[in-house]
Amino acid sequence: MMQEQSTQRDYWLCQLAGWGGMAAIGLLTSSQSDTEQALRFALAKTFCIVTAFALSHLWRLHLKRRAWLAGTALPLGRLGAGLSVLAVAQTGFLLLADLLFRDGALLRDPGTSMIDYVLLLVLWFVAFVAWTMCYAAALARRRARQAELARLELEVSAKDAELRALQFQVNPHFFFNSLNSIRSLVYEDAQAAAHALGQLAGMMRQRLQAGQSGTITLAEELAAVSAYLGIEKLRFEERLAVSIDVDPALAATPLPPMVVQTLVENAVKHGVERMVAPCQVRISARLDGDGLVRVEVRNQGRLAASSSSTRLGLANAVRRLALQCGPQAGCVLAEEDGWVLATVTLPQGGVA
Repeated sequence: MMQEQSTQRDYWLCQLAGWGGMAAIGLLTSSQSDTEQALRFALAKTFCIVTAFALSHLWRLHLKRRAWLAGTALPLGRLGAGLSVLAVAQTGFLLLADLLFRDGALLRDPGTSMIDYVLLLVLWFVAFVAWTMCYAAALARRRARQAELARLELEVSAKDAELRALQFQVNPHFFFNSLNSIRSLVYEDAQAAAHALGQLAGMMRQRLQAGQSGTITLAEELAAVSAYLGIEKLRFEERLAVSIDVDPALAATPLPPMVVQTLVENAVKHGVERMVAPCQVRISARLDGDGLVRVEVRNQGRLAASSSSTRLGLANAVRRLALQCGPQAGCVLAEEDGWVLATVTLPQGGVA
């Protein structure tokens, strides 16, 4: 509605500016020296401009009703005929104005020939052609803008749908892993299993709330990670050693939910589960020299080249970061000196 009102306003402003400009040029270039004759000339010119204004508006309504400018193939024959009718009508109005306000000075002038009347027809034809071209250009520009807006809306809808699909991929995976961890505790330590179930319920509640906004803060993500590691600690006991070192100034950094969570799950599944000896999982977050936040998840072990689940989780994280945080964000996986290192890069300012 607002866009339609803006379009109508722009149309009327252009109409007034265009025809008003023609009237001003005609009056300023007038050679009438007598005051009465100058006034009569001004009235005749104003009458002509008003009729031209009205004819162009009626022509616009006709073009809209017939949709002659809506397609790529223009009906040039019909447009030419319509413009010719406009030129004849406006020339007639000009002669009428000459009779009404100047006592037929143009018609009584012996120097006026048929060629002059033909020239008037040609001039008004050119004027209405120029008007139609400007109107067609304005329509084309508006259609291009509408098409661009539609494309952007479609991209936003597709982006939102993709993010939701990726989120649905992450949540079941996380829930399944947590239930497996708790299942191993049921027959060993019922109290620990009940405590773990309480932690899981709180985590799922937080995830449902986070899913409504699309992003959470780094502090909220690490709180969920700590709860998850608490569940895994009940299962692995001394085999899981966790350390978290995060700059407090980065606590409010926004990021997609469960990005760090996914990497920590991979560290537990492909690091701790495969080792008999104690395995360290280290989580850190620092601001680098480029103004980017780097969150690292390290675990002792080796990078399994054949692990499709790890690659899927990484690809998921990379895609979600790109969609929500822009091209500066990313996630890479590497192995160095007996450690598997997953690094998440985030713009400190927020989501793109």
